Amino acid sequence: MNPLTYAQDLLDLLERHAPGRTTGDRFVVEQSFQVAGAIDEELLRAALGDVVARHEALRSLREPGGSRVQPPEPVRFDGYADPFPATELPTLRARLRDDRLDLAAHHSAADPWSVAVIARDIATAYHARLRGDRLSTKIMQYADIANDDRSPQWQERIAEVLPRWRTRLAGLDEVERPGCDPVSGRYAETPFRLGDDLWQAVVGSARRARSTPFTVLLSAYAAMLYPAGHFAEALLPVVTPGRIPSEWDTVGFLLNVLTMRVSIPTAADPAELLRRVDAACRQAYADDIPLVPVLGEVPGLLDVLAGTRAAPAFRLVARPSMTPPVVQPQWTAVPAGPETPPSVVLGCPMLFTVHPGGAGIVTYDTGAYTADTIDELISAYLRQLPLFAGVR
Repeated sequence: MNPLTYAQDLLDLLERHAPGRTTGDRFVVEQSFQVAGAIDEELLRAALGDVVARHEALRSLREPGGSRVQPPEPVRFDGYADPFPATELPTLRARLRDDRLDLAAHHSAADPWSVAVIARDIATAYHARLRGDRLSTKIMQYADIANDDRSPQWQERIAEVLPRWRTRLAGLDEVERPGCDPVSGRYAETPFRLGDDLWQAVVGSARRARSTPFTVLLSAYAAMLYPAGHFAEALLPVVTPGRIPSEWDTVGFLLNVLTMRVSIPTAADPAELLRRVDAACRQAYADDIPLVPVLGEVPGLLDVLAGTRAAPAFRLVARPSMTPPVVQPQWTAVPAGPETPPSVVLGCPMLFTVHPGGAGIVTYDTGAYTADTIDELISAYLRQLPLFAGVR
């Protein structure tokens, strides 16, 4: 039996809070992909089997205290839209509809990053079979990450960093934050776009400030939610992929959350707020450890991340390369349509997501926020961002 990752410990914590939430048959992550080129369905089925063989997380059963890898089984095409629990292996479904390839995986075995990896590997496996070859299974497995999580070296690092998080997040209950109505557990989405010119201005502003586009985007978000003169501090939970480069090709649930705490200038000052957010980001990412140990040190943090008193969360999407290493591919696939947002997993009532290039989407609990309120927040964000991007 393999140990659990810290991300799986987080799922267990959420499961205890709401039984059935992370093990039930509707806890599924989905993504559609636009296909360019013709696909042979039988060859696609074989490629899907190769992907299941490659990624142990798609054929693992969670048991008390660990998980157990099972032999590969065929991926279902029929009943794609039917709910399926985490115990129904493999935890992957597929459907081919004309120029669309739909993928669904149980969320306890895969996150949005994983679905992108799966799509890329399907294309790679398909073209390998055309050449009479097979997809390699020699990658870092999810169980390897679980073993690393429990290693003495990582435990020592966590013990070193935890006191800094405890100090940084002390007194969270006293920090004022935007309120919302009681959550309902039902979510809706509102898309928005920055526009090409504004996105390029964000990139340029980050370069001049020796910072990152993420920091510029997050600073404008802080100014929108915590305006100067109304709030002394901002609590900024940031959803991250929870991966280091050696884990980019691994399928599994690895989402993490870093909560940043930033003092707000007494008067509106984009340059100063950007400097403070940049400093908070550097500290947080330098001390990046799994959320579960931090929750143990800072019990009030759970209220910051979920429920009516939760601080809205932010995410800049990071994705692996979607291009398979194939010369003259028969077909390619690119993401099309919305993905399952991590706010549904983590229980945060609102999540602001921006994709590289400027596409954005706000996912929100329909009991906590009205559609009109979300529209107002998006408009306020689009007014603030040019100030941080240096647009006059």
